[in-house]
Amino acid sequence: MLRDLHISNLAVFSEASVEFERGLNVLTGETGAGKSIVVDSLALLAGARAQTDLIRTGADMLRVTGIFTTEPACLAVLEKAGISTDDELVIRREVHRSGRNRVYVNDQPVTLKLLTELAPHLLRIHGQREELGLAHPQLQKTWLDRQGGDRAEKLLARCRSTYETYDNLAKRLHTVTGDRRLRDERIDLFTYQANEIDTADLTAGEEVALRQDREVLRNAETISATLGDLSRSLFDEDGAAAERLGTATSRLTEIEHWEPQASTWKEELDEIRVRLEEVVAAVRQRADRVEPDPPRLQAVEDRLALIERLCRKYGDTTIKVLAYRDTIGAELEELRGDDEQQHDLAAQTSEALATYREVAQALSERRRKWAGSLIQDLQRELEELSMPAARFEVVLDPRPRAGSPLEIDGEGVEFGPTGFDQVGFLFSPNPGEELHPLSRVASGGELSRVYLALQLLAQGNSAPTLVFDEVDSGVGGVEAVALGRKLKKLAESGQILTVTHLPQVASQGDEHFRVAKEIRGGRTFVSVLGLGREERVDEISRMLGDQEAGTASRNHAEALLAQGAAAAPARR
Repeated sequence: MLRDLHISNLAVFSEASVEFERGLNVLTGETGAGKSIVVDSLALLAGARAQTDLIRTGADMLRVTGIFTTEPACLAVLEKAGISTDDELVIRREVHRSGRNRVYVNDQPVTLKLLTELAPHLLRIHGQREELGLAHPQLQKTWLDRQGGDRAEKLLARCRSTYETYDNLAKRLHTVTGDRRLRDERIDLFTYQANEIDTADLTAGEEVALRQDREVLRNAETISATLGDLSRSLFDEDGAAAERLGTATSRLTEIEHWEPQASTWKEELDEIRVRLEEVVAAVRQRADRVEPDPPRLQAVEDRLALIERLCRKYGDTTIKVLAYRDTIGAELEELRGDDEQQHDLAAQTSEALATYREVAQALSERRRKWAGSLIQDLQRELEELSMPAARFEVVLDPRPRAGSPLEIDGEGVEFGPTGFDQVGFLFSPNPGEELHPLSRVASGGELSRVYLALQLLAQGNSAPTLVFDEVDSGVGGVEAVALGRKLKKLAESGQILTVTHLPQVASQGDEHFRVAKEIRGGRTFVSVLGLGREERVDEISRMLGDQEAGTASRNHAEALLAQGAAAAPARR
């Protein structure tokens, strides 16, 4: 859940802070006040591309900070990135006019890639038609599979696994039985590479010890001189540490008849002297062994140069180079394999395809049952969204592909990790009209309501915070009231932020914020204000079209707010 949002120098925003709550948070304001810029700030936190023209005139940098409650789904992403967190997750995005773009998670600098991996678990932003993505076949398939719940997840996981097994075998078979010239070229290349690695006679990790040896050999004179000085200062010179310890021991002997602690101290100093002698002996022994050895240094340099050349070609370390050698060795065996080996690989591939076909068919059969359930549930939701005559269908048909190894009913079809079904949503908003693909016949408002209905069916699977940017466009009257109630219902299981121009939707909000713009000293300033009861009445009166907030519009606004309050569930 998004708790706090801080915006600095983003477009017309100089500084703004908003504290959001659980449930339905509505943002309203006059046209051009900057409501959509709030959504733009959230998009930056979700990993959207940052443009320098978003930076406020006169500023060098924009900054957006979001404070979220940590969701369980985030933990795996954060743990992989080595970022610790508790119940609070702070994401900060900075965009400099120079083009530099910085991202921080809990004050640790991270990559934009990590933010895009993390953001879907925190925010899901939906605008109008082009952003909802309902026209995309793959997303329609995803919505259908959500209807299957845990059963669908297990079937999909098995389908992906069996497809991956088949795909790997098919690629190996193609390599073995493919174009003869390409096959011979790969054999020549891998043979050369294998010989080059074998000739080097590498030992895994040897470069670490070699680099240590090189540093010692390069600095042998300095090391030897330092160790010699150390030995002399500890033991050999007049006034050395060993001599001073001996003197101290003798002095303690003189007073041990009178001082009770003298014997104990003398014993401890004797132990120190013995340990010092051991250290000096080790230093002398090492000093005797460390001496300049130009031939050895050259041999180490040459060996490291060879290793580094191989690492640039085949892997970052000797361990990776040797792993690459094992990989090409296995492929060479396959490429050089005889007809019997090819036959065995072909049999394995055929068996894997048969297994995949069985799993994909089971998934397809279940999808047809889920489709019936989805149609029934969705039409019930659409009826409650003032679309009682709307019809919705789900079509599952494989897409033919000549030469495909997978045949359904005797015809080759396209297939992949999620099966061979091509899923299509058909829609008819009015009685007597034919069903057509959803993207072709639904208006912006109708598409918004279909999307909300799908979200309602998927409560518990949605992102913790859903952001809607005027998805109520094209909706009015009774439909707007129904839409507001549905948004409120959807927000019961999490948090919704919606930018709206409809008073019927705004009145359903658990929290209401007004985006206001003013001119001061020739500059535009925008603020986001949390509204109390009376301020909400004024704002909804304005949205009803009465700039003066007269008695009639205030009464209407009061009635709308009363209806919203009556529909409110107990706050958790």
